[in-house]
Amino acid sequence: MKLIKIENGNLIRFVQITLTRIAVGLGMFLPAPIVTAEEAPPLIDIKTLAPGIHVDLRYATTHNFTGRKLYMANDCLLCEPVAERLARVQVRLEKEGFGLKIWDCYRPVSVQEILWIVAPDQRFVANPKTGSRHNRGASIDCTLVDKNGQELPMPTEFDEFSAKAYRKNKNLPLNIIKNRDRLQEAMEREGFLGLPTEWWHFDDPEWSKFALRNEPLGDPALYKDLLAPNKNLPLSSAIKQLILVTAPTWDSVQGQLQLFRRNGNGWAAAEAQWPVVLGLKGLAWGTGLHTPVVPGPVKREGDLTTPAGVFYVGQAYGYADTPPEKTNWAYQKVTEGWVCVDDPTSTSYNKIFDCPISLKRDWDSAETMKRRDHLYKWVINVQQNAPTTLKGGGSCIFFHVWRRENSGTEGCVAMEEKNMVQLLQWLSGEDKPSAVFLPREVYEKVKKEWGLP
Repeated sequence: MKLIKIENGNLIRFVQITLTRIAVGLGMFLPAPIVTAEEAPPLIDIKTLAPGIHVDLRYATTHNFTGRKLYMANDCLLCEPVAERLARVQVRLEKEGFGLKIWDCYRPVSVQEILWIVAPDQRFVANPKTGSRHNRGASIDCTLVDKNGQELPMPTEFDEFSAKAYRKNKNLPLNIIKNRDRLQEAMEREGFLGLPTEWWHFDDPEWSKFALRNEPLGDPALYKDLLAPNKNLPLSSAIKQLILVTAPTWDSVQGQLQLFRRNGNGWAAAEAQWPVVLGLKGLAWGTGLHTPVVPGPVKREGDLTTPAGVFYVGQAYGYADTPPEKTNWAYQKVTEGWVCVDDPTSTSYNKIFDCPISLKRDWDSAETMKRRDHLYKWVINVQQNAPTTLKGGGSCIFFHVWRRENSGTEGCVAMEEKNMVQLLQWLSGEDKPSAVFLPREVYEKVKKEWGLP
């Protein structure tokens, strides 16, 4: 629960919020406009053009108005023309003894949906139905810093939703007005347009030319310099951690899991292998980062198969208040209200969220995340059938604790609890971990082409 202060004219109301879903850029995703790489120009990291810019993405931390970590990476990504414009601002400011600190750049539409749930006020948060200019890689939230990187006093904190944040607010100390105006003048000199209700928000004047996007931060499709020359290569150089699960055949219920870390141009085993159990019906091609390259069954909802292919690793969930000690991975405690909807007819299909009692349900079936047994004591989401969701293409695929070493799952990858804990402790958001699930014969065929260990 979180109390959010929203000022509406003279009325100040405190809204009690239960976040329905935490996306982190790598969790389950809500429906969003999806475009192809041809329709959306690749984004670039502002640090490549302006190394002196300070980047402190608030949604990559809990220091934001939701109180939750929504990004898995602290990367300021922008469409190239926007980044070039912003780099010129930084150069001018550095000559004057100042600089920029960036609080937000590109933002997936799925994260926009979360912000809207928490604060549905279009003065401050764009409606995800139309999208934010952040979703186009064409907006920047920023402030000024001195030559030592210290923030200058400004009218409000980032994302304070009140009239104090308005650009025309004059009821402020003169030094703060001067700092705000200096930032605005620097940005407008290069053509950026300031949002009237947020002193920190600036849009590129050509924002409408760029398409809405929903790839999570870290998705190689976003990066100009990470686009693979081989269309069948699903593992970009940005992926530094790999969870490899192989099984003897398509029909196998048992397999082996091994962790790898990128080592130069290859991979080095990080841990010894450990046993896992798969779906009761074996494996079938899922929907992920890969393109199926050999014939095989195709995953469908309720078919009791584990998806084969390459997938991003999403957020962790569990019964405990906190994750295991030494865990450096986004974690959400679940209570009785948390579900993962597996009804393909629902608008919430393949989504994990805390379902309030008042919410009208449009589904007949959903996984309960707080089970009465130990299976979901620790859970890591596998981004099968996401962010683009194929109705009926399979949902709610997790790493979780097994019931027994020979008990198949409904499609998840399960293991001994000590190994689940070890996996949680090993994952690193900076290394953009991904998972590969394949029958051994297929693995041997695609190993070289996909750049696998």
